[in-house]
Amino acid sequence: MKKEFELEGSTYSRNKDGFKRILRKHSLRWKGSLGNFEWIGRDEKVTAYFDRDEERGVTLKSRLVWEGKRKSDFLSELADWVKSLEGAPARRGGPIKDAKRKVQKELEFWDKIHGPPVEGMKSEGRPESWISKDVEEWKAKRKEKEKELKRKYS
Repeated sequence: MKKEFELEGSTYSRNKDGFKRILRKHSLRWKGSLGNFEWIGRDEKVTAYFDRDEERGVTLKSRLVWEGKRKSDFLSELADWVKSLEGAPARRGGPIKDAKRKVQKELEFWDKIHGPPVEGMKSEGRPESWISKDVEEWKAKRKEKEKELKRKYS
């Protein structure tokens, strides 16, 4: 079972101590890392996603995703906390889909710059084995770039 909640970034930032208090009360512990915000309990977990404006150093939106096998006291308290801050159950899309779109857009741009010009190499008479090697190297670099972008936007 999964429930998602959305808050304005400034509202979350001003009130995150309340969120942390609820986490401690229900024994959810930090298991995340920089860029991956996750708290895990015995039967449930909550993951936070933030849409940030890095230039201004502000959080624009926050999305809290609760996952568990069944509804819990923690979920009820989390929902009440979000509602008290005028947050709401999240609409589909939001920061998670925006992140995927940003990754895809940057990868398309990266491909245009770094992709091997296969047709040009063929017309110049380059051997197929060399072209294949270049394409394989590019694919490996592209996978690394995709991982880097996913870390950046998640």
